[in-house]
Amino acid sequence: MAVFDKFAEKYDEGHVNAVKASGFKPDYFHEYKLKEIFAYLKLIGWAEKKLTILNFGCGTGNSEKYIKQYLPNSSICSTDVSEECIRVAIKANQVLSDVTFRYYDGKNIPFENNFDIIFIFNVFHHILRKNQTEILQMLSGKLKNNGLLFMFELNPINPLTLWVAINNDYKFDKNAKLLSPIYAYKILKNTGFKIYKIKYTIFFPNFLSLFLPLEKYLSWLPLGAHYYYIVGK
Repeated sequence: MAVFDKFAEKYDEGHVNAVKASGFKPDYFHEYKLKEIFAYLKLIGWAEKKLTILNFGCGTGNSEKYIKQYLPNSSICSTDVSEECIRVAIKANQVLSDVTFRYYDGKNIPFENNFDIIFIFNVFHHILRKNQTEILQMLSGKLKNNGLLFMFELNPINPLTLWVAINNDYKFDKNAKLLSPIYAYKILKNTGFKIYKIKYTIFFPNFLSLFLPLEKYLSWLPLGAHYYYIVGK
């Protein structure tokens, strides 16, 4: 049984507690990722395309409504190692069209086609380091030659992120090991990905929301609570 199976029904409740220090609700973090991705895809002329998307490590499916909101023409395939999370995700996203959820057995991506885009939203800190390169190689094999992979992670360089990681009681994060931006770069590079961009995000908590418009000017600063890589083959 995957560790997330035990907490699938209370996943959202646990996430609320985990991000409480920020003053934001979980949906803020789910949506900001799609805002970032949409801005980049708009820049390169992909935002209106009919894109095939793999959401690897989809959890209980909290990102899918935002993927559809910002990329309505997309076809989404979402997978997770937790069968219970997949069950919850299917139930929660019944109103969405062209979205498919399937269980990932830890060995093979359960979709035959290759993808224009792969999303990995805060997943790799749950994966044992000895398995990370192998999984990235598998994902590389599912990415089209001109495709893009977006990998988001929590940033242990940020003091608040590190404090939350050490002190929270988010039970399925108990054995998580955060990836530094340098480490993430190394495993992506060693897998053969071309590194196009790294951006740092989430600099201000809710009580400093007046300064949120400034975050787009700080994406170069390695102190954001999150970071993400954009890579390709």
